[in-house]
Amino acid sequence: MRKIYLLLYILLLGAVQVRAQRVSRDFRNVTMPTALQQLGGMTHRYTINFIYNDLEDFHVTASIKGATIPEAIRHLIGFYPISMTMVGDSIINVECSQKTVLRYKGRVVDDKGEPAEYANVVLRSPADSSFLAGGVSNESGYFVIPCNARRVIAKVTYVGYKSKLWTAASPDLGTIRLQADRYTLKGVTVQGHKLSYKPSPNGLSVMVKGSQLEQFGSAKEMIKHLPLVMGDGTVAGHGTPQIYINNKLVRDASELERLQSAEVLSAEIITRPGAEYASDVTSVIRLKTVRRQGEGWSGSLWGNFGKSKGMLATANASLNYRLRNGMDFFIRANAADSKGRITATSNDQLKATDTWDYHSRSKWRNDYKFIYGDVGWNWEINDRHSLGLTYSATGTVKGKRTITKTEQVWRNGEHFSDDDNQSVTKSKPNLANSVNTYYVGRLGKWGIDFSADYYGSHTDMDMAGGTDDSSVSSNTSTRSNLWAEKLTVSAPMPAGTFSFGEETSYTNRKADFTQSGFSADTHIRQRTAIWSLYANYALPIGKKLNFSASLRLQNEHNRYDVDGKKDDELSHDYHVLIPKLSMSYADDGWQHSLAFATYRYNPPYSIMSSSVNYRSKYEYDTGNPFLQPMTTYYLSWTTVWKWMTVEAYYAYIKNSFRTFQTAYDDVSHPGVIITDYRNTPKTQNYGVTLNTSPTLGIWHLNYTARLFFSDADLAPMGITHYWNGLCTQFRLDNTFTLPYNWTANITASLTPYNKSNVAITKTVASVDLRISKQWLKSKNIQLSLYANDIFHTNYKEMTAYGGINVRTQFKEYDSTQCVGIEFTYSFNTVRSRYKGIRAGSEEKNRL
Repeated sequence: MRKIYLLLYILLLGAVQVRAQRVSRDFRNVTMPTALQQLGGMTHRYTINFIYNDLEDFHVTASIKGATIPEAIRHLIGFYPISMTMVGDSIINVECSQKTVLRYKGRVVDDKGEPAEYANVVLRSPADSSFLAGGVSNESGYFVIPCNARRVIAKVTYVGYKSKLWTAASPDLGTIRLQADRYTLKGVTVQGHKLSYKPSPNGLSVMVKGSQLEQFGSAKEMIKHLPLVMGDGTVAGHGTPQIYINNKLVRDASELERLQSAEVLSAEIITRPGAEYASDVTSVIRLKTVRRQGEGWSGSLWGNFGKSKGMLATANASLNYRLRNGMDFFIRANAADSKGRITATSNDQLKATDTWDYHSRSKWRNDYKFIYGDVGWNWEINDRHSLGLTYSATGTVKGKRTITKTEQVWRNGEHFSDDDNQSVTKSKPNLANSVNTYYVGRLGKWGIDFSADYYGSHTDMDMAGGTDDSSVSSNTSTRSNLWAEKLTVSAPMPAGTFSFGEETSYTNRKADFTQSGFSADTHIRQRTAIWSLYANYALPIGKKLNFSASLRLQNEHNRYDVDGKKDDELSHDYHVLIPKLSMSYADDGWQHSLAFATYRYNPPYSIMSSSVNYRSKYEYDTGNPFLQPMTTYYLSWTTVWKWMTVEAYYAYIKNSFRTFQTAYDDVSHPGVIITDYRNTPKTQNYGVTLNTSPTLGIWHLNYTARLFFSDADLAPMGITHYWNGLCTQFRLDNTFTLPYNWTANITASLTPYNKSNVAITKTVASVDLRISKQWLKSKNIQLSLYANDIFHTNYKEMTAYGGINVRTQFKEYDSTQCVGIEFTYSFNTVRSRYKGIRAGSEEKNRL
């Protein structure tokens, strides 16, 4: 036994440096003390203190590039039970955080003898299988787990490989070689890879690093190819997800474009969100990034150009400066020029006092220019405390929508008129401002997560339209302000995990609508205050069973003013409880989950307006201030096995929102159809979702199928035509990893003919192709070519009976067929430390 002795390296600071010293060095299977000694010899600023015998069991393999001494030490520590503390600004103390006599150590490799990074190692008691200790392997596959038990049950798990379980009587576990999972399906061998996902407590967890997913360029593109995610970005059966990056809620889609997929360590798809999320959040995707090194300047450039009948050009630039004390200063800018084209034909009928038939051809031309920018600061004081502040601005430089329509009208079977309609809506230049501040930290065993937000916007739109013999005009001016804060506290518990918190938001919205005589002026002010309390508790029962429960109490106060006076009929107060329960059982690679959840949706402000808008001579639209909140009760059973997931669900929905068509004013405006919004009393949805995601050599398959029914109670609304037919959706996502950093992806989507609810919808299909190439060892340059809707088949074509005595037939194409190029360049890439989660998400989404 080597004699314990203390190595103390005191290196005097020779000169005051404007910038902190950065170091680069490769370590290959050296002990932690040796690595610390070498780092100590490379700096004159820091003193590194450690006890040799305390750290000699820990081996490291790492490549340090342009890092400060503290960042280099953190990188060496990785997942080891080692702590680093700073004393002042120049003394670093490094020690093992778990003091034990025995340490279980070994090395995990795959079936080819390569190091298995991020493998989980768990030690349990042979007597009752209770948990003793655990750890994670590092880049070279090594792990060290302090544990005083003389005899343990050791279990090693690694995504895509068979678990290994044995009883160990010696702390030296040696080299542990894992075998890849292999399955034979009709003569084809399906072999496990790191990409294989595994069940998480509330959904699925996917390892992105080291898989085909890291080669998709941007995180935005990568997300589309995650299991259960459909082509439109929704999670199959669970709607549009909220997305987080390192605990920060993504508000701007360009943030996902700025984040490169190679920077993402893992992705968790949450299909059972807890009470800490807003009541209308039905799914969540949380991205965790790889810990990066370095200080000083870093940044990225991203550009995209797509050409269809219209075009889309987007450019993004970001710049970050990181100090050695954990502070980051960043600025980002984004500009977009979008010219969209939509063509449609329709054949509609209205039965009022007379029978009206309309045959029309329409063209929509959208021409928008946007700018976005934010500037911020965040400070990661240490591993236990961080805070930050961000100011963001989103501006509309140009906004113009032109709708032209050629329409033939028949009245009671006789030709009535031929009209050429046009309406032009222009948005005046505007700027929306937002501020976010946050604090994330730990006080002892208590965790604190606090965020506060402000959001303000003002939009002003002018519409002018009509036919050759008549004209109409209107102006819509809207001002919105939101203040919100959110606090979540995690508390220590003897068993299980417990968190609680509160969220408050206040919204003040004014909308003024004036017009030339085709309807009525409106002046509306809405004020909504929401205060919520919530709690989550999760309890493991034995080794295989887990139980979780959450509860959210949501209180809402609404004041609705019309022309400066309160409207009591529209000023509602709500006090609702939103419970969620789940139970899961895991054994031998299988996980089964039974879950119940309640979701509550306030109607978006845009569909609550009482102003009547002009679309054409015979088409108006409006909102409905009498809309009630929608409530969904969701029951599901989910089974996960290896690379396959099956979910069966049933949803009971009260007061769902739907469009509704009827005659506007049969006396003053004969033949005019108005579209508004109504609540459907009740709807029952039920179905099955299947996802399978195996890997066969260079081919990664991600296949999703949905089969579902929707049974809506429409008779009380006066709707006479509705069906409850089977609806299906299929998505086949194929990714091929090719030599020399080439990646190819071809994705096909299919929605077959169906008769459901009030509509008969014809088959819709689409095939997309994407080819990418990465350059440089760090893959900092990427070029992608893409072609969407190659066969021009992504039409929307249906016959609908969504109102009283109204039939609509239309065929629409949204110029989804396009070709484009995407370019990304990043330098001195570092991970953002910003951890704000943003409060008031539900109200901001409504605005």
